Amino acid sequence: MGYHKHAFNVLISNRLGYHRDVPDTRNDKCRDRIYPVALPTASIVICFYNEAFSALLRTIHSVLDRTPNYLLHEIILVDDQSELDDLKEDLDSYIQQHLQKKVKLVRNEKREGLIRGRMIGASHATGGLFAMDRNYFYELGQYDRGMDIWGGENLEISFRIWMCGGQLLIVPCSRVGHIFRKRRPYGSPGGQDTMAHNSLRLAHVWMDDYKEQYFALRPELRNRDYGDISERVAIRKRLQCHSFKWYLDNIYPEMQVSSPHKPQQPVFINKGLKRPKVLQRGRLRNLLADKCLVAQGRPSQKGGAVVVRDCDPQDPEQEWAYDEEHELILAGLLCLDMSEIRSSDPPRLMKCHGSGGSQQWTLGKNNWLYQVSVGQCLAVADPLSIKGYVTMAICDDSRSQQWQLEG
Repeated sequence: MGYHKHAFNVLISNRLGYHRDVPDTRNDKCRDRIYPVALPTASIVICFYNEAFSALLRTIHSVLDRTPNYLLHEIILVDDQSELDDLKEDLDSYIQQHLQKKVKLVRNEKREGLIRGRMIGASHATGGLFAMDRNYFYELGQYDRGMDIWGGENLEISFRIWMCGGQLLIVPCSRVGHIFRKRRPYGSPGGQDTMAHNSLRLAHVWMDDYKEQYFALRPELRNRDYGDISERVAIRKRLQCHSFKWYLDNIYPEMQVSSPHKPQQPVFINKGLKRPKVLQRGRLRNLLADKCLVAQGRPSQKGGAVVVRDCDPQDPEQEWAYDEEHELILAGLLCLDMSEIRSSDPPRLMKCHGSGGSQQWTLGKNNWLYQVSVGQCLAVADPLSIKGYVTMAICDDSRSQQWQLEG
């Protein structure tokens, strides 16, 4: 029931409680950094819709537990007309008893979505704004109120900030956690494709003639209604913003695009991103079972398990690449990943994130396949079983833990 409602294991979430210790994964230079005391206070806006009670409370307490009190002005919760019972009286009661000094709860009268929900939260804020100065946020037009539920607002605010004289800065020492789900546990009112709706508004307001590139990719959207954008166009004119060509030339020159008047070549080609150098390629053979590590299903299935099967030198879906970032990538698609939360779970295939940790493996010494974040080695669970299950175990000298990457 919990997984059906929320698309993650709510039983585990409930067992974790509201206060949770997490490892400090920052670089050593970040741990030693000293920040000024005289910083502005922050108002943090958290929007939610039918969120699991324990996950919501843990998010709130994570902010409270890890933020110096003198910097945190308030947390504003925006309930986007949730339907779950525990997010009504139970939440009110918890805030009243435990959180009333720092937490405000705003309840929307109708479903607004993440984008307008953030704007509603910002309107109730009396401190600064999380990640952006309050006055700057309003001066540049906030979010596009005509966008629905979620999707595209991150690109819109990025284009607008850069094109209209602002900057987006990266804080290398910051760390943000996020629950990635295999599916969205909720839909949009009426089943609307809000991503398409929001992207159309973005394209018509900010991309100039380059919107033809978008329509070449999505021709079915060319005549679709996207609402009134006159207010957004007026904001762009009032702020005397640059053209989209200026954005491409000056802010993102790595993004090579064809002429906006040649939609027959629509694809944006990012030449700036480089994959880490591959050190070895081949099949991962377990020395005891004499079988190779493969996807249980398809190698393109995100979240899929891995097992050992008979080795086939002609099968490209058995080929692993081991790169300089210590990632193991199957068939050029997904990375071997280990849950850092549930270390008892077997490894799985996930999208490569390039951040080490759960996807950082050491291959070599004693033929171990050592997982850095959990400090254990990959092993065949039962070498005689046709199921071919693998598991993580304390490293020892057993051949069930010995692997060779064979070209």
